[in-house]
Amino acid sequence: MQNLMRTLKDGVVKKIILDTDVYNEIDDLYALAYAMLSPEKVELLAITAAPYFNSRSTSPADGMEKSYQEALRVRGLVDKHSDIPVYRGAPRYLPSKTEAVESEAVDAIIRLVKESEEPVYIVAIGAITNVASALIKAPEIADKAVVVWLGGHALHWKDNKEFNLYQDVPGAQVLFDSKIPLVQIPCNGVCSAFHTTIPELSYYLEGKNALCDYLLQFTKDYMKPGAKCWSKVIWDVTAVAALVRPDTLDMVEIPRPIITDNANYATDWARPHYLYVRHIKRDALYADLFEKLASAK
Repeated sequence: MQNLMRTLKDGVVKKIILDTDVYNEIDDLYALAYAMLSPEKVELLAITAAPYFNSRSTSPADGMEKSYQEALRVRGLVDKHSDIPVYRGAPRYLPSKTEAVESEAVDAIIRLVKESEEPVYIVAIGAITNVASALIKAPEIADKAVVVWLGGHALHWKDNKEFNLYQDVPGAQVLFDSKIPLVQIPCNGVCSAFHTTIPELSYYLEGKNALCDYLLQFTKDYMKPGAKCWSKVIWDVTAVAALVRPDTLDMVEIPRPIITDNANYATDWARPHYLYVRHIKRDALYADLFEKLASAK
């Protein structure tokens, strides 16, 4: 696992797949743009749409479809000539730890990993359904891929009912029980420090380009009506940062926790190790994000 930590920081361009529920809220949009605007660090092979179900969708399938369409929209705002493929993902969550949910995203993940002569980093910033389905269908991809997942809360948090994990607990169990190298970025207790405000976003993004104006307006629209003081965590950027700016993440190697059926963590010190992010250097990462977003043509 120390080799993985060194590899993340070796400066070599990494091949990535971004698995995202991009219409779920505003942070995925920033993460997708950040990945596309960092060609010196990552080569984005594909974007896969993940399912989600909340007030911004009528079902997991509807959430996935909205994410698919939004991914196309953001891709065009970053680069209207981009031909990065976008694939529809699972229309529902895993029914069990042994049953994959078929989708074109799952087949694309398997194919891209198998075709690559280099490791493929799957950056997952939604429910882990597509990635878990790929691991169930083709467990051998664990030898050629790495997963960076923003999911679950910090190990010390009072509960683990985090949106990405709690939507698909069997999927999270498949991921943590697999042999695939894994980096986890916990939400509350770690990533929750990565927040920004409308005044800060306006200062760095307003009027820079169409992408920045779109992101700023999208964020303003997401703001709670009548809020006198409001900030927002741009969660998913931190997962992309594991490959673009790993120096902004404090990572430690520890045994993988067990994900219980009620979504809690259980400890087995004999479990294989993984990389756990325990701190984010907020200012340095935002500085790089804002500079990249403002550079879009």
